[in-house]
Amino acid sequence: MPAPLFQQLPTDARVLFIRLRNLGEAVLDTANLRALKRFRPDLQITTLVEAIYADLFVADPDMQAIPLTRAAKDKRSSLGARLEVIKEIRQQKFCAVINLHGGPTSAQLTFASGAKHRVGASHFRNGYAYNLRIPPAEEILGRSEMHTVEYQFGQFKWLGLPGEEAGPTQLFVAETHRVSAHEKLRAAGITPEKEYAVLAPTNEFYTKRWLPERFAQVAEQLSAQGLQIVLTGAPTEEQRAQLAAVQAATKLPLASLSSLSIGELVAVIAGAKLFAGNDSGPAHIAAAVKTPSVVLFGPASSVRWRPWSKQAEVVQNPFACNPCAMYKCEAFDEPECIRSITVTQVLDAIARVSV
Repeated sequence: MPAPLFQQLPTDARVLFIRLRNLGEAVLDTANLRALKRFRPDLQITTLVEAIYADLFVADPDMQAIPLTRAAKDKRSSLGARLEVIKEIRQQKFCAVINLHGGPTSAQLTFASGAKHRVGASHFRNGYAYNLRIPPAEEILGRSEMHTVEYQFGQFKWLGLPGEEAGPTQLFVAETHRVSAHEKLRAAGITPEKEYAVLAPTNEFYTKRWLPERFAQVAEQLSAQGLQIVLTGAPTEEQRAQLAAVQAATKLPLASLSSLSIGELVAVIAGAKLFAGNDSGPAHIAAAVKTPSVVLFGPASSVRWRPWSKQAEVVQNPFACNPCAMYKCEAFDEPECIRSITVTQVLDAIARVSV
């Protein structure tokens, strides 16, 4: 029987991991990718991510990123963007390409890579793309309830990664991002050398948004404790409106940053005394830069998606309908799971992580 893939790859082999769409999952991938680098420091590890998330890896000593630019962002056809990425992938002559995403685009990129080993999970569609299929992690690890990082660890274990448990996530801050982030903080009235808290009250799913007036109450309490308050959100009209709703609920002037690049967002969160926000990608960034955090969960599974950090507190109330599809609340007129969380619950959690 041949050795597992990670153990049979030749010295200095190039390995590509494909992760599209999701910011949180791109951050969570760093746990097992870094473990692989520790096991095989000779491997040249690359991850293919959305262009907007490539900043995550600018200062990373263990891996580099290939960005995939979306047509809506640069006005080119989706096919043109894919052909450019395929050209780069083939030029780098990857020995193995491992698809962590599973969608049709990632399958096409895997198939067109020219790699000797093309790997995907057994449940992925587009089977033509793969010549090695990973069985379900439940079968590999012998259990069903697990975090996304643990599930991926099971897949990596089957591919030859040694060890008994998954390691932590980790992100590095590029100095250029730190400098530009500090400039934007100062422009918003924040002194970055003094302690500040980051509140992330936005989310594309309304079912995952805690009420803005409650975020405002938390901001007031933290300000009374001497912390500067920074609100963060994506540079979209919808999320800017969500930030404005928090500001409208308090007379306290809040610094609102919605024009940060991902690299600048990492720098801002890394420099914070505390992070508190809805279940979202920035919560995973906080865990990966070791910023104490409190994360509010509503309809999503906190077992699967909680921040992968011992410095993080999850606030979630039990509901029989959890987890759900999240697009709309089927059980109540409003998403009671997230709305049931009280300001006191959040402040108590903040007190625990701030010790």
